[in-house]
Amino acid sequence: MAMPLPLPHSLCRAVLAGASLSLTWLTPGFAQTPLPRVTSDVVVTATASPAPTAAVGRTVTVLTRADLERLGMTSVIDSLRLVAGVDLKARGGQDVQTDFSLRGATFGQSLVLIDGVRLNDSQSGHHNGEIPAPLLGIDRIEVVFGPASAVHGADALGGTIHVVTRSDPHATGLVTIGQHGLATAQASASGGLVPAGWTVSGWGARSDGFMFDRDFASGGGSVRGAVGRSLTLDLRHQRRAFGANGFYGNSPSKEWTDQTLVSARWARSGETWTSSARLAGRNHGDHFRWDIARPGFAENRHRTNALDASVQLARRVGDRLLVTAGGGMGGDWIESSNLGDHTYGRGHGYAEAQWTPGPRVSAHVGARFDEYSTFGHAWSPSVSVAAWLTPAVRIRASVARGFRIPTFTERFYTDPAHQASEILLPERGSSLDGGIDLTTRGWTFSASPFIRWDQDVIDWVRLSVAERWRTTNVRDVTTSGIEIAATRNVGVAIVRLHYSGLSVDASQLNLLSKYVLEYARHSAGVSAATPVAARVRAAVNADYRSRVDGQQYWLVGARLSRAMGRFDAFIEGSNMLDTSFHEVAGVPMPGRWLSVGLRVF
Repeated sequence: MAMPLPLPHSLCRAVLAGASLSLTWLTPGFAQTPLPRVTSDVVVTATASPAPTAAVGRTVTVLTRADLERLGMTSVIDSLRLVAGVDLKARGGQDVQTDFSLRGATFGQSLVLIDGVRLNDSQSGHHNGEIPAPLLGIDRIEVVFGPASAVHGADALGGTIHVVTRSDPHATGLVTIGQHGLATAQASASGGLVPAGWTVSGWGARSDGFMFDRDFASGGGSVRGAVGRSLTLDLRHQRRAFGANGFYGNSPSKEWTDQTLVSARWARSGETWTSSARLAGRNHGDHFRWDIARPGFAENRHRTNALDASVQLARRVGDRLLVTAGGGMGGDWIESSNLGDHTYGRGHGYAEAQWTPGPRVSAHVGARFDEYSTFGHAWSPSVSVAAWLTPAVRIRASVARGFRIPTFTERFYTDPAHQASEILLPERGSSLDGGIDLTTRGWTFSASPFIRWDQDVIDWVRLSVAERWRTTNVRDVTTSGIEIAATRNVGVAIVRLHYSGLSVDASQLNLLSKYVLEYARHSAGVSAATPVAARVRAAVNADYRSRVDGQQYWLVGARLSRAMGRFDAFIEGSNMLDTSFHEVAGVPMPGRWLSVGLRVF
């Protein structure tokens, strides 16, 4: 289904080509001109080795803990609504179950990481939003747009979301109570009573639900810390139970999930060489009951496991070149009452060069090879360039290729409303990305046009509502658009603005689509936080969506807080306009929801 482009294909290509051409004119001869405005910040997601933010040619948004605290955010998932190009498709409040869409990609086409460990689930992408960390326990969230398979392998077609947790000394907690029997708590600490170098976090939430069969209860904990100077251990566990009324069909369903994540990372750094090795394991359980009144009917139990082992070496050659190479192996397997028992192995190798020919230009060139026992192999190259035209103006461009393998659900699932197909090909995609960043008068502006071509996209389709949904490699999809963002920090006040326009051009088929053609053509957001009186702060977050299904709505959240020594008391509300809307077809979302809370620092 072709839609009018917010930025025409021809103009999109022209802007991207112009950015790429401009980069070729910049040479090391610019070294005598003033240096750009750079900071010591680094991005760990966009490249194989961490790179300074100013040197990354990809489109990257970083949400820092300080900004999220000022804006009154209390949820990792809801914080992503602040990012241009990210469309959340939630099935309820308080992170009950949320799918991610980056640049119009389907919910399975985005990679989610926590401290470098994959969270994407081989059973279903609907579990990728189960992030085992409270917002109080994170340091920042990095969102990298476009294919990132050259660095991270499968699934990173639309982009990558990376949650980086805290390691600084701190002790903080938060409790809230509100409508619909809501009660939440989260806490995080490092130092003090917690051993030096270790961080302990815990969280929990429950509600009676805003409608029948939409109750939920969730909770978890994590322990992460250093053993000696080189080894870091990480253990996380969480559990969820929620009413899933209409989530996957016209039925009052119930779902229980649990997740355990264990990882160990060894790292050593010297003047020339940096080496690291990681071993990570993830176990995930999903118990789904189709009809709460009919136990045993279409009731499924799934247990997936993932194991990954990897090594990486990086060597600095002079002052201008950093070469990184690595590889690894692993596997995924499932035991399921519905999907059966299946397994596949995988291995990979990659290399990347970060080249800085001068203080105003940087380039990253990389490629990765992945081999699967079931799906064959994939080559994923990537090239990106960034350059400063002036100390306040930066341009960037990148081209990359990525892939996604089908989940076990897409290959084997069956219930009264769905019938999967085992014979599915991996999805593949290529992207051309550009952008300009400008800093002036306290404002930071960015504009990022892009175009992405995906092949063999997997979708659930059917001829009519009387038939079951079936999976197939049904579409080649071209997605284009632009993201615009602006931020200003004035003392303790902050303002964030963003807009994204999107067009998805899929092949014309006389079929109903469940996921590919569910996207927001236009998105916008306004967020602001400022003191309004002595020790009193106000924050407002407004989010606009114009969806392809005809919905147009604003979601407004507000928070008023008062500082009292080490405590911060607040009252907050979500969906303050009491808007009726859905982000997943057939799943109504909560109306206005008020709560009060107390935070300790």
